[in-house]
Amino acid sequence: MAQHGQSILIETNSYKLLSDVGEIEGAVLHNLKQIGISLEKIDDIVISHRHIDHIGALLPMLHQLKEQCLFLTPQLGETHIKNHPEKYRYLQPNPDGGYDLAISSDDAIKLNQYQSTEIVDENGFELYSNIFSTGCIGDWMMEQAIVIDQKEAGITLIVGCSHPTVEAFIEKAMAVTGNRKLRGIIGGMHFTDYSQTEMKQHAQNIKEYNPSFVIPGHCTTVDGAHALQEVLGDDIVLISKTHTFGTGNSILLAEDLTKYLV
Repeated sequence: MAQHGQSILIETNSYKLLSDVGEIEGAVLHNLKQIGISLEKIDDIVISHRHIDHIGALLPMLHQLKEQCLFLTPQLGETHIKNHPEKYRYLQPNPDGGYDLAISSDDAIKLNQYQSTEIVDENGFELYSNIFSTGCIGDWMMEQAIVIDQKEAGITLIVGCSHPTVEAFIEKAMAVTGNRKLRGIIGGMHFTDYSQTEMKQHAQNIKEYNPSFVIPGHCTTVDGAHALQEVLGDDIVLISKTHTFGTGNSILLAEDLTKYLV
């Protein structure tokens, strides 16, 4: 069941992590059910940043959690107003006509009062064996990402929206893990607000890290995915129809396999 936003399940043989939860709880719960996983089987939930399309479903899901730890970012409850009535017409506008893309301060208080909430600072940390949070980077939009360290195979970076730029997250991921080899990148790269020239420059910056694969999703946009493909060539994995990693897509990152999209 598709929706605006992003939620990625990261799964090993003994650990399950939700990286973001999307905006509507019915969708993420439906999708977990479709793959035979109940919410209580999730070990941890990491929220990349305060925008509702990444955290909006969390509060309605809260009563179903079984003391799983929530790793949240600072700035929850701070507004982020944009005035794009066509783009955000699915939201309830403010009295002044603007649209708040962040969760409300009341919702933030409730999430912070959950018994197993941790507010993440700038320090990266290990969530589980070889799975890390980068810790928060950014200023007006503090954001964290997930890193999977596969040692000689390299690190795979799983990003939410990349407001501080993908390149900044790559550097932070390398600093946190101590591994300077980039295997791949998955997720939203926030090419939404970039010009074509800027998209290609960011793509060129990413190419310099020599990734084996880049799988764009969410806010990368189709134009952004094509800009990445133009610069990185066969290293870009584009999903049919949408061209971005989304609902129903999965990737196997086992060290002994090359990239494999289902």
